[in-house]
Amino acid sequence: MKTGPLIGHVLALTLLSGVVAQAGAQVRSAPPRRQQLEQQLRRRLWSVTKDRVGLTDAQMTKLGQTNQKFDARRRSLNQAERAQRAELRTQILAGDRADQNRVAAALDQLLKLQRQRLDTQAEEQAELATFMSPLQRAKYAALQEQVRRRVEALRRARPDSSPLGAPISP
Repeated sequence: MKTGPLIGHVLALTLLSGVVAQAGAQVRSAPPRRQQLEQQLRRRLWSVTKDRVGLTDAQMTKLGQTNQKFDARRRSLNQAERAQRAELRTQILAGDRADQNRVAAALDQLLKLQRQRLDTQAEEQAELATFMSPLQRAKYAALQEQVRRRVEALRRARPDSSPLGAPISP
């Protein structure tokens, strides 16, 4: 499926944010044209996920519920990680005046957040295993990875992206 940069970005973010199984949901704060595009993309993603992974409507409903459940945790982890990376950038820019204790604390916190991210992924996989076969989970993971790569490619293509701002791979 070929899409422009904006549509591709929205597509990737929509899938990653767990709205895949929420085809009928509306984005309240977005402009009407963007809402329309996002709704079309959600419908398309619903279809692609259902077809590629081989899920039933009931499984798609459970997937949506699972995604909603874990999305808040993922957002919180992402926000905390961004804060720690911002702290590291600040300290690195300070050069020789960097506060070594703050650098160490930020690095330690990033490792802790990565552990929490892995724990969250393990819990999510355990929940997915209650309604998906191992093959379906593998196909879903492959689809998620494909979208993550697309998002990373879009981030790298942005002129304002920073190497320190990029997430550490789990």
